[in-house]
Amino acid sequence: MNPSIGFIGLGNMGYPIAKNLIEQGFSVSLYNRTPEKLRDLVSLGGHAAKTPGAAVAAAAVVMTMLSDDAAVTAVVDQILPSLQPGTVFLSLSTIKAETAQTLAERCRTRGVHYVASPVMGRPPAAAARQLSILLSGDAEAKALVAPIAAAIGQRSFDFGAEPGTAHTVKVMLNFMVFAVVEMLSEVMLMAEKAGIDKAVLLDTMLNTIYGAPVFKNYGTLIVQEGDVPNGFTTALANKDLRLAQETAAALGAQLPLAELVRAHFEEMIAAGNGDKDVSGLITHLRG
Repeated sequence: MNPSIGFIGLGNMGYPIAKNLIEQGFSVSLYNRTPEKLRDLVSLGGHAAKTPGAAVAAAAVVMTMLSDDAAVTAVVDQILPSLQPGTVFLSLSTIKAETAQTLAERCRTRGVHYVASPVMGRPPAAAARQLSILLSGDAEAKALVAPIAAAIGQRSFDFGAEPGTAHTVKVMLNFMVFAVVEMLSEVMLMAEKAGIDKAVLLDTMLNTIYGAPVFKNYGTLIVQEGDVPNGFTTALANKDLRLAQETAAALGAQLPLAELVRAHFEEMIAAGNGDKDVSGLITHLRG
């Protein structure tokens, strides 16, 4: 029998994930700060809750998809008194390992199991159940949420028992994504100046040296250079890059390329484009 779920955070990623869970037959109690996003999910069989605590009170698994460390911590402050011993807290957000460790310790005092589960993939991948899920935490708790992972993603990767590890992996992988965006934006601008058809160049790249989905997905967005609804906003990407830099610094490592990419993201934010998809970097660089 599928575990009951309390789901908090119905943004660009949370909404399609929650929708898939409902459509896969899970009982899902939903909370979002803007209740308008609940209507369609309720019509599909989801249950609207008026408060975060009400959303999780009867749930075997609590899932949060929130923007940053502060948002996750604030929600935990609200829901922790309502969680029952044995509940699994499945944290999908991109946050620092230190934050995850603190939250895991707080959960432990209530008999709640914290499982890190940040995901790789853009909103279309979430909608298509093609996410890659990075897991770390208690083994029995991870086994309990296996049906949930299978309902929202194509594959899970287990990084062991430490709750912060999967979050560290996520910020490293996101840093690599943003480095790809920087590289593709620079190359496509060079092609533009040389009179090279960018679509043909992308096709060449994807069928010679770079065939990975990240190159196809972001390469296509960069070549098309249009508005991207429900995209990966530059402001959120800048936050993730900051987490990568802070994590590297704590480990005694350096990410020189991250400094360049983040400088460009911060320029975009200063120009009022923080809500634009990161693929808009090519437009910024052209200017």
